[in-house]
Amino acid sequence: MDKTFTETQGHAPFDWNRWLDRAVLENPSSDEFQMAYGKANQWVTCAVGNQCAIIPRNLHDGSGGEPQDRELRNLGMRFMHNIQNGEWGSAKYTLLQIEQRSAVLIEEELGKLNKGLNDPGPVVS
Repeated sequence: MDKTFTETQGHAPFDWNRWLDRAVLENPSSDEFQMAYGKANQWVTCAVGNQCAIIPRNLHDGSGGEPQDRELRNLGMRFMHNIQNGEWGSAKYTLLQIEQRSAVLIEEELGKLNKGLNDPGPVVS
């Protein structure tokens, strides 16, 4: 469970924090921008995709792994728009919000798993 969704889909993880730190200091080249926008524009490789794979996602509806959580989904869309518009500082802030929301969702999912492991189920007489 320690893999990112990106990794479970056969892609290498991408360090968005590192990329954005560099972009803030020195505007990316056109090629670097296109690469980043291409990643930000797909659920598998965007900032949301680079979070833990345990986060519930829509996998069988053609959405490419869109998160089921509305708040996280909206943050992912905002992040993509931040990248598209070259708003590097805003993208860093949105990434922080994505990480914080993801932490809440991960904790919830782990709680469900732990409850299932500790719940012996119905007692049969």
